[in-house]
Amino acid sequence: MPDPVIIEAALNGGRIRAEHPGVPLTAGALAAAARRCADAGASVVHVHARGRGGSWTASPAAYQRVVRAIRTAAPGVLVSITSLRPQAVAVERVRALLDAPPDALPDLISVNLGHITSWEVRRDAPEVTVASGGYRRETRHVPNSYADVARLLESCRTVGVTPELGLMDLGFISNAVALREDGLLPQAPWFLLELDSPAYGAGAQVAPATAANYAALAAALREQFPGAPWAAHGAGVATYGIVQRALADGAHVRVGFEDSVQMPDGTLARGDADQVAWAVRRAREVGRRPATPAEALMIISGKA
Repeated sequence: MPDPVIIEAALNGGRIRAEHPGVPLTAGALAAAARRCADAGASVVHVHARGRGGSWTASPAAYQRVVRAIRTAAPGVLVSITSLRPQAVAVERVRALLDAPPDALPDLISVNLGHITSWEVRRDAPEVTVASGGYRRETRHVPNSYADVARLLESCRTVGVTPELGLMDLGFISNAVALREDGLLPQAPWFLLELDSPAYGAGAQVAPATAANYAALAAALREQFPGAPWAAHGAGVATYGIVQRALADGAHVRVGFEDSVQMPDGTLARGDADQVAWAVRRAREVGRRPATPAEALMIISGKA
C-alpha cells in the first residue's frame, strides 16, 4: 500500500490582498478554502484569523469563529492555528486562544522554538538607509523566549492540543533538545521544518530554502529525534523544491498561500487548493498518497 503523506495547507499566513486578491481573510472565506483543500487532498489546514481590514489579531472570538466554520465546512480535517505574534504582544494573549470550548479548540497550534529576526526592506523604515539602493531596512523581531515556549507547551498539555514545533534553523533543533531534556516536549513530537527565507540575502535570519539546508536540517532532526515525523516547506517559489525533497524523503509537506501565492512555474495560483493538487500529483509520482485526516491524526499525535 502506498505510503501516506500529510499535506498541510497554510491558507493565508500574513498575506494581504495586494499580494493576491483571493487570500482568504474571513471565517467564511477560510472555511471555503479549507473545503476546497480537503477535497483536493489536504488533511490539515493552518490558519491565521484576522481582525478588521485583515489586520493581525489574537482575538479568541475570531479564532473560535474560524475553527467552527472550518469544522462545519470540512468535517474531519485537522485545524492548526498560529501562535505568531508581534514583539509588543505578550504570550498570554496567544495562550488565551487555547481557552476555548471543545468545538472551537484547534487540533494543533504552531510553536516556533526560537526567536525570529528579519531585516526587512521598508521605504519608510526608521533605521539605516542603504546607500546603494536608496531604501532602508528595519529590524523586526518575533519573540519566542524559553519562558514563552514553555508556557505555550504547558497550555497545549492542559487542553490536549498538539504543538506543531517550528524549526527554522539548526539552532532551533538544539532548542528542541533542551526542551526535551527539561521534560517539556510531548512524548511523540510533531515537527515542521520551516526553511522560511526564499534566498540568501533576503534578510530573514532563518534557513533559506535550499536543498543543502533541507538536508542539514533533516539529518540533524533524524539524529536528535529518531523516528519523529515532520513536515517541511520553504518560502516563495523555492518552497516547491523543498516540498519535492520532503516527499522523496518520506516526510510530510506544507503548501499554500502563506508560503507562496505562485505556482512552481511562477504563475499566480488560483487558490490554495491548486497547490494541494500539485502536491498530490508529486506525491503519487514517488509512490505515495494523501493521508486521510484520521491517518494524519495518528501520525502527528498517535491518537486513533
